[in-house]
Formats: sequence, C-alpha cells, structure tokens
Amino acid sequence: MFIRRRTSQTLVLLGAFFLLLSLVPITAAQSAESVPANEHEPDVLVNWMELLYDRVEAEAIDAPAASRLYAYAGITGYQAVVPGIQGGISMSGQVYDLPDMPLIDSDQIYDWPSSANGALATVIPAILPESQETAQAVRRLQQQMQRARERDVESEVVLRSMEYGKQVAQIILEWMEDDGYLDILGLEYEIPTGDDRLWVPTREGMLPVEPYWGELRGFALSYPAGCAIEPTMVFSTDPNSTFYKQALEVKVTGDNLTSWQQDTARYWVDTPGQTGAPAGHWMMIVSQVVDQLDLSLEMASMTYGLVGISLGDAFISAWYVKYQDNLLRPVTYIQRYIDPEWESFIESPGFPEYPSGHSVASAAAATVLTEMFGTTAFVDNSVRKHGLEPRAYTSFMAAASEAAISRLYGGIHYRQAIELGMTHGECIGNNVINYVLLRSVPQGE
Repeated sequence: MFIRRRTSQTLVLLGAFFLLLSLVPITAAQSAESVPANEHEPDVLVNWMELLYDRVEAEAIDAPAASRLYAYAGITGYQAVVPGIQGGISMSGQVYDLPDMPLIDSDQIYDWPSSANGALATVIPAILPESQETAQAVRRLQQQMQRARERDVESEVVLRSMEYGKQVAQIILEWMEDDGYLDILGLEYEIPTGDDRLWVPTREGMLPVEPYWGELRGFALSYPAGCAIEPTMVFSTDPNSTFYKQALEVKVTGDNLTSWQQDTARYWVDTPGQTGAPAGHWMMIVSQVVDQLDLSLEMASMTYGLVGISLGDAFISAWYVKYQDNLLRPVTYIQRYIDPEWESFIESPGFPEYPSGHSVASAAAATVLTEMFGTTAFVDNSVRKHGLEPRAYTSFMAAASEAAISRLYGGIHYRQAIELGMTHGECIGNNVINYVLLRSVPQGE
C-alpha cells in the first residue's frame, strides 16, 4: 500500500514536470522583450547624420536653414528610440508645441535601430529640397540599414519597428510645418538706411540671408531674445573710441595673419555649398564623440537631439538679434574710415554683423557637450574630406573658442560680437540642458 502510493505520487510529479517543460517555449515567447537602446550600436544615427551633412553641402543650404534641419533630425532620432530607453522621457511637452508621440504595442518586440532608420528615412527627404540625388541616397541608406538589421533580427520585427519610426516621423513633420518657416518663404526685405552704423551688403548683388529667421518658433528657447546680450560698444568714427579701435584691431590682425591664423579662418569658415554649414560641423563633431566615447544608441540619440536643439535655437536667436541691431561689417567701416583699399581675408557673408553666429552656435553646442561629457579632449577630423588636416582640442569649449576667434582672423567680426556671442551661446546651451529632460532623475538626486 505504501509502495503503490509512492509510485502514484512519482507518476503525478513526472507528469507535472513534463507539462512544465512543454510550457517553457510558450512562456519564453510571451515574456520576450525588446533589446533596450543602451545595448545597441549607434551606427544608424551616425550614418543618417552624415548623409544629411552631405546633402546640406550638395544643396548649398544656408547656415540658418541648415541648423533647422539638423535640429529636426536630432529630435527625430531621439523620439524614434526613446521607448527603448529605460526611464526615458519624450521631448513632447518640453520642446515647444511638440505633440505626443504614438505609443508602442507593449505586447510586441521592437528593434530600436530599425525604428530610427524608418523615422530618419522619412524625415530627411521631406525636409531637404527635392532632388533625384537625395532620393537615391536616402533609399540606398535605408535599404542598407534594413538589410544589416535583418541579419540579426527577424524581418517581422524590423518592419514593425520601421513602421513605428515612420509614425513618429509623420507627427514630427506635421509639427514642423507650423514653426513659421513656410510663412517667411519669399518675403521681401528692405534693407534699412539712413544711419552710418547700419549694415550694407559688402559686394554688389549680395542679398540678405534669412532676414526673418528670428521669427521662427524656437525649440527650447521661449523667445528669440531670451539669451541675447545688448551690445555695449557705441558706434563712433573717433579714432579714440572703442568702436574705431576694435575695427582697427580687425584690420591690423588681417594685415599680419600667421599661417596658423589663416588655416584657422579656413578651418571654421564652413561656407554653405562647400561644407555642411557651421551647424553641420558641430553635428559631425558629435559623430566623432559618439565613436571616441563608444556611446550606445541611447546616448547617441540624446546627444544628437540636445546638440541639434541648441544649434537650432542658436541660429534663431542670433539671427533675431542680427536684424534687430543691424550693424555694419568691419570691412565696410574700415574702407570708409581707415583704409579704402582694405579687404578681409574671408569675404563677409550677407547679413548684419552682431552677434557672431559662429560664436553663438559653437558655444551653445560646446556647452551641451560639456554638460553631458565633461571636459573631454578630442580630435576633429570632420573637415578632412575638404582637404583640411584634423585638429586636436583639449575640450569642447576650446574648439568653440577657436571657431569664434576664427571670425576675427577672417575679418568678419569685431571682438565684441565674438566675446558676447560666446556668452549668448552658453546661455542657449544651458537653457537646453535645464529645460529638456531626457531621463528621469532618481529620488533624492
């Protein structure tokens, strides 16, 4: 009797054991989760940003307009992967007027590189001028990234993730249509006259570049003059005045440029149509930081997103002040009051002088990068493709300072526009860091 009961119990236990074994595959499938973004490589973002840079260069997009494209691309990349970031917070409700994003299906598996691929393959051709070359480049990269993911991930998961990315992209494109850009297209601008301090084009046929850019909706900056600094240098033609002496400094510096100063002016000029514009230079620096610090897809998406926003706000704010202050260029002043034959090393671009856009944008991007990664030495080789040798920097702010002072070497800005422009940009960068929160802060920190 005792033996029979034990045999019966054994049979019951064995039956239960085999039943559990049969259930294991089902349970595992039900509990499978998406691989988080911090376990993915950032290649998809790096490749798309490089493509955008190349197309901005090929289409000769001007500096303010280029900054807008990099900002929207950075936001798109982040929003496409934020559901895969533990504790990640959407930019919706933080960046101005950005609506809520679509929700993922919590019962499904997603591949976050594929989501980013679908999103950027949708946004980038929509924000660039239509061209066969752009369409072909986008299609090639989208297919290349898709094939790469399908080698490691089921095709069904890849396609589902790309579709989610496209949904994110559509919302961003609709949001983008209301930023004011379409309202300023083709608007006529009459250059103010009647005062000797006012900006005038520095060559015949030069048209003002984006005179209404300051009217666009910002990203993290509440209003365009929010970080602006009132210029303190009073216009004067008196040789003893600060204004005259700062103009004279531009002339004397330009007349005695060292080879290093000439190279520095060329290095940071980032002329539209010859490079991917000044904002693109900093986005390519981000790509190098991603590689140097071995960042994950998660951190790369945050970095491109925040730096992109800082550059977008920097150009809106700088351009607002430029056309409000409307100050003449050093070359104009020098030719009128000091030396009529003088020419600057770099041609002055077609917009007012104050503040230095290079200073504002570079300081804004460098401030964000410093807040994220501290004082980090790096080598910038982003302009090697343009025949310039890489340069080493001890920090992001060191690179920003060099970009800023390069405009003095080029004969493009007075020192006031450079130094106050840096402070202006630091304010914009800090504003981004302070008001766009991408990850929840643990209680007590």
